[in-house]
Amino acid sequence: MTYDKEHPTNPYWLTEFFCEKDFSARSVVFFSSNLTSNPNITKGILKTLVKWQQSGINITRDHFVQANKYLNVVGGAMILDMLSTEEVEEMVNNYLSRYYGLVDSSLVSI
Repeated sequence: MTYDKEHPTNPYWLTEFFCEKDFSARSVVFFSSNLTSNPNITKGILKTLVKWQQSGINITRDHFVQANKYLNVVGGAMILDMLSTEEVEEMVNNYLSRYYGLVDSSLVSI
């Protein structure tokens, strides 16, 4: 689910990010949700968190928890399977920015 065939040099870059620390806790939280069976949702969440990390934010287990919680709530009102990876990225970025008190969600550019 973390394989990104569209990446020009390393299709395993999301896998490397996901496994770099706290693998067991991230796995339980992230893959216990049915949402992550959709590759667009999985990649959208992970790409958002990679960009947050690249902007200097320390990614913790709670970032994964909050992204999954948010998409579970939103999934009650819309069909998430119809979203592109980019749409999931934008939604998760905007939500996490509000949740963690980043007033300007453009601080982390998607």
